[in-house]
Amino acid sequence: MSNERISTPPIADSRTYLWLGLAVFLGMFTFGTWTMAVAPWLHVFFSIRFIHTQKAFRGYVILSLVSMAHGAMVVWQGVLPASLLPSEILYAVIVLGSFVDKLPYLADRLLLRRVHGFAASLAFPAAFTAWEFVRLTNNPLGSFGSLGYTQYGDLPLMQLVSVTGVWGLTFLICWFASTANWAWEQSFSWPRIQRGVLVYAAVVGLVLAYGGSRLVFAPRDPGTVRIASFTAVDGRREVSLSLIGKDREAFRRMTSEFHERYVEETRRQAEAGAKLVLWPELAGVVTGEDETVLLDRMRNLARDEDIYLVVPLFTLHSDKGRAPENKLIAVDPAGEIVLEHYKYGGNIVEGSVAGDGVLQTFETPFATVSGVICWDMDFPLTINQAGRNGTDILLAPAPDWLAVSTTHAHMSVFRAIENGVALVRHADNGLSIATDPYGRVLASLDHFGADRRLMVVEVPTSGVTTIYSILGDWFGWIAGLGFLMIVVVTVTQDRVRKA
Repeated sequence: MSNERISTPPIADSRTYLWLGLAVFLGMFTFGTWTMAVAPWLHVFFSIRFIHTQKAFRGYVILSLVSMAHGAMVVWQGVLPASLLPSEILYAVIVLGSFVDKLPYLADRLLLRRVHGFAASLAFPAAFTAWEFVRLTNNPLGSFGSLGYTQYGDLPLMQLVSVTGVWGLTFLICWFASTANWAWEQSFSWPRIQRGVLVYAAVVGLVLAYGGSRLVFAPRDPGTVRIASFTAVDGRREVSLSLIGKDREAFRRMTSEFHERYVEETRRQAEAGAKLVLWPELAGVVTGEDETVLLDRMRNLARDEDIYLVVPLFTLHSDKGRAPENKLIAVDPAGEIVLEHYKYGGNIVEGSVAGDGVLQTFETPFATVSGVICWDMDFPLTINQAGRNGTDILLAPAPDWLAVSTTHAHMSVFRAIENGVALVRHADNGLSIATDPYGRVLASLDHFGADRRLMVVEVPTSGVTTIYSILGDWFGWIAGLGFLMIVVVTVTQDRVRKA
């Protein structure tokens, strides 16, 4: 069967490859390292323009191949380093991802002119949002690459995720693109596009009004607690890890020295008034035989300084067949361990023991606190537990690298807004950030530009209830159901016309 028999003919446009060029250019600022908030709105629009002016499968293949090429060479360079993924797997992810990501464009193109009126503009955002939701929710690498994350910085707009999760932002961006394209194909005739344009404008207005009012009416003077987080050892973590297979005793001496520096800085911050002290991921690198010694030091330190001490341990065992353990330990002022969380995000890459994905909490006189580790924050459905289990403050120690540090930190802020929790994320070799439950930045620290890697912040002690925390990823499911309904109605109408 030919393409012409399963889809409508393309819209004639001599500028078809101009639209492709603009889509590619704007794509460099939509995904990866150099994101700009306005770029995805236009990138998606020009991508739709291109494929609508091509035969369906031809346009899909070209769009996918171009995306693959500029993704491998520019957009994702350094974001998924070979140190985490073997090069063959890395490029397989990029190749497969490029074709998978463009499936909503193909679906929309196959429906071209089969859906009539302004309803046609809903097909693409429903398809794209549903496919992004399914793909990223089930991705072992997490939700990295969601279109919604590009809108970091627009606080009123970001409040939408407290209702819909990040999928609502994705839908809004894609709906703009399809609405603009629909208006274009109506020759911008105001009598024909008036109702559709006004509907979209009204929805955006309501979203911004909701976000603005949410920020305006947020509590003005919430109770706070002082939390300190820091990197006490600069640039020597890689050296210590390289020793483990060469000279285990030297490794043990070096890590013991590292821990001593963290203990000293913890004492200073406790004396300065911190009630909770957080170390970054990999600060507690330790051999299996020394783990008990470090835990005892943590217990004594928390008891002596009357603080809550939260430390990620990365335990390396002498038995080569035993996977390392990447876990977060919280100790209370009585010296008791009140939280032991195993990292569940990215274990397929790191090779560490996989956690069960159940978020634990511990009670303090000032708030209910929970904690996860770095990559864990990239899984919205799992972090949604923080909005349901009473968490007020969510701790997320991490290590990052330059190419990903800003984007990764910003992604975590969406989790805070979705679930109405305050966030403290300290990232060694990255961007550390603390926010309130509305995503407003309370403190930040750029590891690469700071003289001292210390972040001290007064964190709100009361979380807020959100619709997303109650209903979870309802919007992603609605988008999928909506797209299926459009397809069913379209197919039914086609059969009726043929009959």
